[in-house]
Amino acid sequence: MARFLAVLILVGLAVVLWSLFRYRGRDVGAISWGLLLGGTIVLPVMFTGVGTILALERVRTVPLCGSCHLTMKPYVDDMMNPKSNSLAAIHYTNRYIAENQCYECHTSYGMLGTLESKEQGIVDVYKYYTRTFQLPLQLRHPYRDQDCLKCHAGAKKWIAAHEDSQEKIFAGKVSCMQCHVETNPAHTLIGQESNP
Repeated sequence: MARFLAVLILVGLAVVLWSLFRYRGRDVGAISWGLLLGGTIVLPVMFTGVGTILALERVRTVPLCGSCHLTMKPYVDDMMNPKSNSLAAIHYTNRYIAENQCYECHTSYGMLGTLESKEQGIVDVYKYYTRTFQLPLQLRHPYRDQDCLKCHAGAKKWIAAHEDSQEKIFAGKVSCMQCHVETNPAHTLIGQESNP
């Protein structure tokens, strides 16, 4: 996708430069107007669309989470630490989630979940660059059980381990993090309280 965007940009520049040299600012008909509109309107709109799609796909990756939001580095380090007992590290080490681990766990299901996470991400970037965030970081709302259950609800290992509490979890009487906060917190951060 990045290569396609680079090619589009080069084609747009070539069209504009060629039309400038070929027509030297003269209006000689439909072709000159077509090249002018293509190079100054159509191709930039395409650049914007492809660039937006590319950016939305890249913000899902763990390296981008860790590099853009430097306050997230301790969380990414914990997740990648094979000695950590946090849920993030257990999921990462065992490859329960193949890629985009931060995004998969912190984004609710469906299109609205993606849009909500993008909106929150923009707020987070603003807070980071204006230095208006506070440590330790706090979630905006309690972690939703549905974000755990979207993967775990039908898994045999989960069902066997949660026989006594399944009904309460599905009824919303017990949350996943209530039980896991002691033995397996979401993250184990050195020098900071963990963030359930």
